[in-house]
Formats: sequence, C-alpha cells, structure tokens
Amino acid sequence: MNLSDLLRLLARKWPLLVLVPLVLSASTYFFARKMPKVYASDTTIYTGIASGYSLTGNAEADYNKTSNAFDNLVNLITSRSTKEEVLYQLLATHIWQVSQQPALLNAAPYDALRESVPVKLRQELTGPTKEATLENVRRFAQANNTNALYKLLNSTNPTYSIEALSQLTAARIGSSDLIKLQFESYNPELCRSTLASVTKVFLEQSKNLREGQTSSVIAYYEQELEQAKARLAKAEGENLAFNRDNNIINYEEQSKNIATEKEALATELSQVSQQYAGAQAALRAINTKLGGRQVALVSSNGDVIKQRQKLARLNAAIADQQLYTQQEEPGAAAKVKQLQAEADKTAQAIQANVDNYYAHSNSTEGVPNQDLLSEWVQDMVQVESSRAKLEVMNRRKQEFEREYQRMAPLGATLKRIGREIELAEKNYLTVLNSLNASKASQQNTQLTANLKIIDPPNLPARPKTSKLMLLVLLSGVGGFVFVTGLVIGLGMLDKSLRNPTVAARRIGLPVAGMMLDTHAAPKLLQASQQRSLDQLVRHILLKANSNPVTSPFVVGVFSVQRQEGKTTLCQALAQRCHEMGVQTLALYPDGNNNDETLEAPTLFYPSEAAAVQGWPLDQLIQHAVPKRMTELSAPNVQVVLIEFPALREEALPVGVLRQLNLVFLTVPATRAWRLTDHETVERLRASTTAPVEVVLSGVALHDGEEALS
Repeated sequence: MNLSDLLRLLARKWPLLVLVPLVLSASTYFFARKMPKVYASDTTIYTGIASGYSLTGNAEADYNKTSNAFDNLVNLITSRSTKEEVLYQLLATHIWQVSQQPALLNAAPYDALRESVPVKLRQELTGPTKEATLENVRRFAQANNTNALYKLLNSTNPTYSIEALSQLTAARIGSSDLIKLQFESYNPELCRSTLASVTKVFLEQSKNLREGQTSSVIAYYEQELEQAKARLAKAEGENLAFNRDNNIINYEEQSKNIATEKEALATELSQVSQQYAGAQAALRAINTKLGGRQVALVSSNGDVIKQRQKLARLNAAIADQQLYTQQEEPGAAAKVKQLQAEADKTAQAIQANVDNYYAHSNSTEGVPNQDLLSEWVQDMVQVESSRAKLEVMNRRKQEFEREYQRMAPLGATLKRIGREIELAEKNYLTVLNSLNASKASQQNTQLTANLKIIDPPNLPARPKTSKLMLLVLLSGVGGFVFVTGLVIGLGMLDKSLRNPTVAARRIGLPVAGMMLDTHAAPKLLQASQQRSLDQLVRHILLKANSNPVTSPFVVGVFSVQRQEGKTTLCQALAQRCHEMGVQTLALYPDGNNNDETLEAPTLFYPSEAAAVQGWPLDQLIQHAVPKRMTELSAPNVQVVLIEFPALREEALPVGVLRQLNLVFLTVPATRAWRLTDHETVERLRASTTAPVEVVLSGVALHDGEEALS
C-alpha cells in the first residue's frame, strides 16, 4: 500500500476521523468541567552544599559529591517518613484547633477532619497541649496497621493521606545552592500550612541525620580513647612498679656504668695484685736478710700486732671508701685523707716500735739492721695495704657478678614493657587524633547543617490555570491519532484483492475488467458500471474479430466458488451486447435464477448431464431449454456466453471446455486469494486452450477509479 492508497483510505474514512475526536473532546469536557481548583505554594531553601563556607574553608567543587548531596536532600523531602510526620503534625494541629474552636469544623479544610475522624476518636487523641496531641496521634497511628488513622493515612483522602502529598515536589534550582519545594492542594490555606510543616520536618530530620552520624562516631572514638588510655596507664604502671622493685632509674646508664666500673675494677685489681706480689717478694727477701728469729720477734710484739691490725683496718676502710663511695659526695675526699693520714701515723708508730725494740746496729751480711727493719716495715705496710685492697676488690668483684646476674634478665623485661608502652601510646594518639577530627567534623556539620529558608511558603491568592482545555485538546488529538492508526493498520492488514492492480499481482493472471459494487448507491455508480461493461464488451469483440475461426466466439464464465458474480456478469454482458446489436446467446446451468427484465436470448442447459456425457457446444444448445428465444438461429450467433458451475462445487462439461475461445474468471474484490484457489485455476488452465482472464467483481468505486480513468 503506497502513500496515495493510504490517503484515499483516510479520505473514505473521514466521518470516523472527525466524529471520534469530537466525541472524545466533548466527553472530556463534560466529565472534567467540574474539576476542583488547584492552588500551589512554594518555598526556597538555601543549603550551602556547592559553595558554602565550612571550618576547612570554601566547599570544594566536586560535581559528583554535590549532586549526591542534593539527591539525598530531595529524596529525604519526598520520603515516606517525612510525609508521615507531616501528616501527624497536620492532624494534630487540626484536632487541637477544633478542640479550641469547634466552629472550625464547618470550614474548609477542617470539614475533611469531621468526615474522616469520628468525634470519639478526636476526643481520645486531644491532649492538654498541642505537643501532647501530636504525641497521641503519632502513637495511635503507629500502634498497628488496622487502626483508623493508619487507614486514613494510606487512603485516597485529599487532605490527610500520603497520596495527597504526592503533589509535593522538590528540585534543585539550576546549579545553585537552592532547593525549591512546591505543593499543590485544593485549599490555599491547607497548601501553605502543609508546605510549612514539610519544611519544618525536613529541616529537623536533615539536621538530626547529619549530626547523628558524627555523634555516633564520636561516641565510638571516646569509648576507644578510654580503653586506649587505660591500656597506656596499665603499661606505665607496670613499668613504674618494675623499676621500683628492681631499683632501676635508668637501665641503660646503670648497665653502662656497671660495665665501666667492672672494667676499671679489673684493671685496678690487676695492678694491686702486681703490687701485692711485689711487696710480698720484697718482704720475703728482707726476712731472709734479717733472719727468721728477728722477724719472729718483731712480728710477735704485741704493739706491732695491734698496730698491724689497725693498719689493715685502715687500709680496708680506705679501699672501701675509694671503691664504694662516690668522690663527688660532700666530705668523701676529706674522709679518705683523714684515713690515709691515720694509716700513715700507724705505719710510723710501727716503725718507731721496731726501732725501739731493736738496738743492734748491723746484720749478718754487714748491712745495718736499722735500715733493714725500716725497709721491712715499709714492705710490710705495702703488703697489708695491698692485701686489704685485694680483699675489698675481690668482694667488689663478686658484687659486680651478682649485679650482672640480676641486671641481665631485667633488660628483656624492660624492652617488652617499653614495647607495650609504645604501642599503647601510639594507639592512644591515633584514637585521640581520630576523635579530634570527628569533633571538628561535628562542628563543621553543625555549621553547615543549618539550612536556611530564603522564601517562606506563600499563601496562593488564586488557583492555577485550569487544564480543562488542554485535556480536551489532548483527547481530541489522541482520538484522531488512534482512529488514524487503526484505519491505516486495518488497511495494511487487509489481504483482499480490492482493485485490478492488486488482483493481477496476487492472482498472476491478466485482468480483463471489473464489475463495480452497485448495492451501496446504484444511481451514483450507474455511469461507471456502464463504462466497465463497455470495456469488457470491447475486449470480447476485439478477441472475436481477431479469431480466424468463423464459428461463434465462445466465452466461458467461471468462478472458484458460488455467489462470486458469474450470473451477474453473464447477464450484464449479454444485455449489453444485445443493446449494441451483437447477436449473443447466453447459456446458464439449470436451476439458475434469471432476470426477467433482460432481453438477450437465454438458454438453460442440464449441467450434470453435460458433464457426464461430455456434450460439445451444439449438443449443449440442443438439450438446452429456452427461457427467452427470439428469431435467432445458431449460424447467426456471433458471441456465445456460457456460465459454468463453480469449479469446486460441480463437474464441468469437458466437451465444451475445448471449444472455448476466452475464459472469464470472476473473483470478488472483497476476498483474499489463497493457495487452494491458485491450484483450482491451474487445473482449469490445464483443461482448456483458451486464455484465462480475471474479471474482478464487487469492486468499490474508489478502488476502480484508476482502471476506469
């Protein structure tokens, strides 16, 4: 179907294309003419998300972060929890106001409260204050999902339902920091008060949500900080107790000092040992020179023994003072000097006793005894001094060994305790930093979470422009588009033959002509029908004149099924040929109805006998019964029109088929051409040598205009 066919199809359906949109538009106007008026109120809120100032300076330009923040705010505004809280406040406000002024029940929008909430329930929900009433409403609605308030909130009530708040919209204004809230309702005061409640609830929920996030984080870090502080205090207490129990001030310095003193003691011990060995050797040599008896006499002297013991004690005291006492202590050097002076005095006393005891002047080798005794006293003093020092140093050495054994394991324990303190301290500082950052974030959130109302909700003075005319226009346009699409769709789905061009393409046979459908308006189509008959007659005469055989030109009229226009075509052709002066004979199967008004000669042949006997044309005429016969003889007949039974219904007279000069196959324009029809026609073409041409019957005038032009 091309464009011209579509346009012609739409032109034929113009009443439908006009009436349906008009009916839809009129119906829309009739049913929507009493639509309630709609009032709109809006408010603007400043957020400061994109360009606001915080503790860290101006906000950074992060598109994704900013877009996400605005989406969160918009979704929070239109969330179910926000709407439910707004409805709670709206109900509580109206119930409280009505309890104070009962006359308000007769005014809008309080009449919705009167119709939706029973008096008994209103009295039950009314509290001593507005806040108490709000708490009663919230608790009653949230108690279960079967109470009256819960059902009211989830109904279609235009005032107190979540569906009524579906007219609430929120959107960011361009790329600014502003959010615009808009609400539509049937009452201007209700519109403003509802939007004010939405703004109040939204600001409170936004603040609680943002501050609640940081509060939970801060509480967590404060708890962690207390635990970290306790672990650090425990580790430090363990370190303090360990140092106190083990007399440790600074382990590193103490261990270093002990090692240094031990090395110094070892060096000094080596020197003193050498001195002691030398003094003993010298003393033995002098004893040998003096002789054993003199040494024994001197050594057994009571005063000398006491003075030697005293000298040993003094030397030990000096060694103790030098090894154990810090020289930096006050009085330490003076005490050492005092002890040394006393030791020297004791040595002199020993020398004096020795000198007084011996009065001999020479030794056995000729050496004066006085000099040997003096040397013996000096060596004896040196030996005693060295022996005392060696005893003190050996005792000191043993003390160092014990101190080493005690200090060695303390180092590992101190390192473990130090690691625990270090880890506890790091953990404490980390948690402390996180806590400080969270508190800074909380302060920043408190600064930035305070959204500001730029434009408070306004009281609308007049309703919005009615959408009635727009609805009427849309319904008309929608009806027109629907009907147009329906007509075009049905036209494209139409598989009927419709016109000669489509018939020739689908059947695969040439179309000789057509018969118009004259049932709808016969007077209007009479001229067109006459032209189509004239074309068919001229076509037959042209074929007859071109036929070299002098016998009558025989035309067979066939159809695949009954009631497809064979009789009508034969009668019309016979009548038209008769009117044009062409000697024509029309033969019809017996039992066929004939138009009594026709003037053309007509015969009725027995179709079954003709099919069984196989009569040729002359015998068919002989056995035919005349219906209307004039003075027409067979040799004078120029055209013979023979109507055959339907190809699928009865057998055909094969004898006549071989004598046909032209075959007309009548096909209704309103039917579709099927494969079985094609197979039937192919069998017909195989049974006769005459050309088979199609005559399309019942063609609408608009489909046949192209062929008739």
